[in-house]
Amino acid sequence: MATTPDIIGIGVCTVDHIVTVPRMPHRNENMRALNYSRQPGGLASCALVAAARLGARTKIIARIGDDENGDYIRRDLQAEGVDASQLLAEAGSESHVSVILVDEGTGERSIITRPPTGAPVSPAEIGREGITGARLLFVDTINEATLAAANWAREAGMTVVLDPARPYAEIKPLLELVDAPIVPEAWARAWLPEERPAAVAERLFDEGASMAVVTLGERGSVLCWEGGIVEIPAFAVEVVDTTGAGDAYHGAFMYALLQDWDAPRMARFASAVGSLNCRAIGGRSALPTLEEVEAFLAANPACAR
Repeated sequence: MATTPDIIGIGVCTVDHIVTVPRMPHRNENMRALNYSRQPGGLASCALVAAARLGARTKIIARIGDDENGDYIRRDLQAEGVDASQLLAEAGSESHVSVILVDEGTGERSIITRPPTGAPVSPAEIGREGITGARLLFVDTINEATLAAANWAREAGMTVVLDPARPYAEIKPLLELVDAPIVPEAWARAWLPEERPAAVAERLFDEGASMAVVTLGERGSVLCWEGGIVEIPAFAVEVVDTTGAGDAYHGAFMYALLQDWDAPRMARFASAVGSLNCRAIGGRSALPTLEEVEAFLAANPACAR
């Protein structure tokens, strides 16, 4: 009998081609790479792997191609303990791939992506029974499937978590069904360019979220919930690559939601996981286990400010 997942995610799975460079190249420049690797990535898949490494039962719903990249995505997710039974391969289509340039000096990256060529997952392919039963639903974009799933989740009393891959104006109908939007600073600035991150988090809370987070990279994150607004600092680590730090934050926050911790503890835990994920090349290479996070937090007793 299949085990009911704690978290179901609908969204992006990619194969990342990661190139480390001495600095970002100029136009028409021929530059020698310092390192190259192929690794699995994607918002939803990395967030679910992060939660799985911490101990959550996770399942992904996504479209891949029937190509070698799709096989690679499936094998990796299965090896990480993610239920990939609804990872749907479309005949004749190609999987999502990205090329990521990582600046060796700063760990910052630029991403070039080629979306999958297959059709989006449809609500009929998911079905209400494919969603209900889990405790959390994670979505990263708006389409018929994520809107249907979020409605089913809301009706079933599940918590819906969002990492928005589209602008506010496009994703607003989905936001109305989201309990915990966790948005990057660049998204917040694009929506409300004159507002500070705390004001954006408060606006999301006022529009119906039970808690809202704006992530700020090396500056940490800001959280708004019924207890008010709090800033959570990032943790000092040796940064090798920032790829996947936000995905790790989402996965850790979802794990923390499952534990019913208070909101600042959830954000601090997620900040630790996001920071730890920057220690190696790729979106998943340095994802920690629960034991590693607990040891790290014990050794770094920073407080919310």
